[in-house]
Amino acid sequence: MNIEKVRKIKSKLALRGVTQAQIAKRKGVSKQFVSQVISGIRRTAYIQDAIAEAVGEPVCELFPDRERAA
Repeated sequence: MNIEKVRKIKSKLALRGVTQAQIAKRKGVSKQFVSQVISGIRRTAYIQDAIAEAVGEPVCELFPDRERAA
């Protein structure tokens, strides 16, 4: 994933007052795991879904390569 997309996701999370740690805690994973999903290092649908829900956007907008990865 490109750096601009990562910044956009992080910015949207901040605007909503949601941290990566909060998402991680709700999903039972580490903050680092959530960060890796945001960065595109890992591709995990349930974390991508949680991130998309947190920012209020469709998952396909935030992670357009998701369909190709499945």
